[in-house]
Amino acid sequence: MNVNWDDLNLEEIETIEELTGEMIDKIMTTKVPKGKMLRALVYVMTKRTNPAFTYAETAKLTLDASLDLVSGGEDEADPKD
Repeated sequence: MNVNWDDLNLEEIETIEELTGEMIDKIMTTKVPKGKMLRALVYVMTKRTNPAFTYAETAKLTLDASLDLVSGGEDEADPKD
């Protein structure tokens, strides 16, 4: 996963911590449950460009689409689909 942690703003960090139940320091340095972490990252990063995106919508994404969204891949999936 290619996440630049320094680009997250404080609200995004707080949201990730609330959704995962883990401190951001732990998420960055240790293994945490990937499902919660990935959903939180997809949610926060997608909200930047699509403010109407909801956390519930993350449940519909495949693992490949989610990884592509957080890594900034060329074939970015549209979470609205």
